[in-house]
Amino acid sequence: MRVIHPPNQVRPHCSWRRRRVRLCRPLRWLPLGVVLGWSTAALAANEAIPAPLRCLQRYYGLAFELVDGRPFVVLPDGTRLPYDDGRVKSFEERLNAPDVEDMFSIPYRRGPVRPVTTPDEDPGRIRLEPMFAAIYGKTPAEVDLVPVRLVGQLLRVHRKAAPAFRRVDERLKRLLAERPALRPFLTGLGGTFSWRKIAGTGRQSAHSYGVSLDINVRRAHYWRWQRPPKPLRWQNQVPQEIVDVFEAEGFIWGGRWYHYDTMHFEYRPELLDPTCYP
Repeated sequence: MRVIHPPNQVRPHCSWRRRRVRLCRPLRWLPLGVVLGWSTAALAANEAIPAPLRCLQRYYGLAFELVDGRPFVVLPDGTRLPYDDGRVKSFEERLNAPDVEDMFSIPYRRGPVRPVTTPDEDPGRIRLEPMFAAIYGKTPAEVDLVPVRLVGQLLRVHRKAAPAFRRVDERLKRLLAERPALRPFLTGLGGTFSWRKIAGTGRQSAHSYGVSLDINVRRAHYWRWQRPPKPLRWQNQVPQEIVDVFEAEGFIWGGRWYHYDTMHFEYRPELLDPTCYP
């Protein structure tokens, strides 16, 4: 006999390695005997796994481990990345050398579009590059691109994110049928896949993985284009309705950043799930 869990709900299967390492990998079912046989210690260790690691397993199928009580995310090639590297960091240091905890250090807040005035409130700009490279591809040739259409325009996106882009397309079609005046924001799209660094940095752009979209650049604002460049003053003209469509399907929006990038939408479903934060 086995226990069947609901479709698309991944449950962890955990085992001990050499008494000190506990490995948890996603499975869609577990033998009933295994469930009933979990020891109190194993259950206690399972409770010690931080919420962000559980969400990386839920949304990306990554494993996690406890090593001497310290949690790690485990990439498909076996590389372990620490949940907390123990360092106290500035915002710039979190951008350039993050751990898993850093990625979830700034909650992403949905709701009415509002000016972002808190310095460095940039939920989603902190990305753990080795993790995204392992999930989506370490080189341009490894990025598994497929064609999708968004409001009639052909795009190339990663196969893993393609279903979310298609759901956005269906929502946008319904929205434009009701609000045709919004169409100019969605014509002349700025693009999806582009293997490159983020402007002015050595960090890989999320566009490199085929999981981001820039809408019409001419109707957007970007903090690096601001003149004079300081002090930063948040600007935006992207309508609430368009933001809501993308967020409903797991995309974060660069207009929710102090370092604003209002053309930018990026598939990061874990950041839109309130249960994923520490």
